[in-house]
Amino acid sequence: MKREQGSAWEGAFSDRGSAAWASRLRGLLLMLGLLLGSTAWAEATDYPLVMSQVIERGDRAVAGYSPDEAVRYGNEFSDLYFGGFEGMGLEFAVAQADQQAMLEIEMAFSRLIGAAVSGQPEAEVASLWSSLRAQLVRAPLIDNSDSSFWSVAIQSLLILLREGVEALLVIAALVAYLRKAGAADRVVLIWIGVGAALVASVLTAWALQGLISSSGAARETIEGATMLVAAVLLSYVSFWLFSRREMQQWQGFIHNKLGDAVSSGSLMAIVSVAFFAVYREGAETILFYQALVADVGDSLEPIAAGFGLALLLLGVVYLAIFQLSVRLPLKQFFSGTAALLFVLAVVFAGKSVLELQVAGWIPNTYLEGLATVGWLGIFPSLESLALQAVFIAVPVLAWMLTLKKRRADEVGAQAKPQS
Repeated sequence: MKREQGSAWEGAFSDRGSAAWASRLRGLLLMLGLLLGSTAWAEATDYPLVMSQVIERGDRAVAGYSPDEAVRYGNEFSDLYFGGFEGMGLEFAVAQADQQAMLEIEMAFSRLIGAAVSGQPEAEVASLWSSLRAQLVRAPLIDNSDSSFWSVAIQSLLILLREGVEALLVIAALVAYLRKAGAADRVVLIWIGVGAALVASVLTAWALQGLISSSGAARETIEGATMLVAAVLLSYVSFWLFSRREMQQWQGFIHNKLGDAVSSGSLMAIVSVAFFAVYREGAETILFYQALVADVGDSLEPIAAGFGLALLLLGVVYLAIFQLSVRLPLKQFFSGTAALLFVLAVVFAGKSVLELQVAGWIPNTYLEGLATVGWLGIFPSLESLALQAVFIAVPVLAWMLTLKKRRADEVGAQAKPQS
């Protein structure tokens, strides 16, 4: 049996096996390309040239700006972002080179669009554009003139790793939880949620392609709303897990056949978390791969290699997290899993506000002097930080009330025999 398993692994990593896997991945990418149809980046993009065009267009818009025509110029700056920076692939080019720089540019565009829409004075709009312009000038851009195998493969790898790690953390924690709870037969529901999210991501990416210039705003809205829903669900599941970290609560939980919460409401919440964790960035990931395919033309082997390597690395991380989780004592497992989901809920909340601000749904009150910490979802925005404060305060207050009630019940139980 071991020999057969060894042969299988040897076949997978032999020249023949590698070619087979490359062929399958290449077929997957071709299928996605055919499904999504034409892209805004029909051929390899000259990113420095496009960046200079976006800057020139912004200069003209600022020169003609008037507070009396707030709606017109708000739309113009919005189109500068969605049709120019995002629509012509600069978001992809900057994100591949420096994710932090891309988030800061996104934040700056949000402030500029908000100022124009609200009819701020010319000097204020000019100052915001001057700051954003400087960011665009110094923004690092991926070098798509280097089409060597490993250069393209690394780009492909980074897309999936960057967009997939957070979702992976959520999925691994949820799977480990169900197995720890003795509900291994229900793990399949999580993977059904993941599969549904992947299908929904492909359909969403296809739909956004049909929206052309408005696809950017629609995409930001979908991402923002999805992350907000995911943050709420993560916060709920986190609190639910944390409240069961004590051995007595856990034993009662098992005694009641996993409780009504797992068999109904909380199980649905867990599956929903899995769905939204994957779906929130799924469409953008597909569009990024589409941009990369357009840049390299017919040479899909390096993209397939990078994609496959990213899947392998994510798989290793998943197994490591899962193995560590199932070996932890119950109390540490529940506390650690709850803490992980709690932190991710706060991160998602901050990122959701930024996406909705860029889409124009939420105002952006900039807080001078605060830094952007993209991987923690921290942005110098009053609205973003306020929502994160709510996501921190509500579970803490809920836990304090739960603890108070528990102590009151314990006091009542001790006093009952005496009466």
